[in-house]
Amino acid sequence: MGAERIKVLLVEDDGDSRELLAELLEFEFDVVTATDGLAGLRAFESARPDVVVTDESLPGLCGTELAQRVKAHSPRTKVILVSGYSEVSGAGHCDLVLRKPIDVEQLSRAVGRLGDEARQWAGDDARQ
Repeated sequence: MGAERIKVLLVEDDGDSRELLAELLEFEFDVVTATDGLAGLRAFESARPDVVVTDESLPGLCGTELAQRVKAHSPRTKVILVSGYSEVSGAGHCDLVLRKPIDVEQLSRAVGRLGDEARQWAGDDARQ
């Protein structure tokens, strides 16, 4: 399992931001993208990522609603919420909230750390 790269789902409706973040994260992680909350939920169900990085303000299904649904299906999956707001209702469903503008190095470190935690949890579940 250690040789496998951490799987990340990036959900962002702004095309330029999504492409840039995906390109930067792809240096270290396997990245799948989605353009809105509902597409993100479908991508989560098919890709089964270790970490979901989602914007809060999305069409169809906001980031915190997506996080709630992800956690209901897979509590081990880690969710990083990205928001321009200082306080976000429903952020308790997320493992980490990062404020915009995004520090890409901070995001990459967080994805690595949380991805390792998700995989550790999955490994513990498999041993039981």
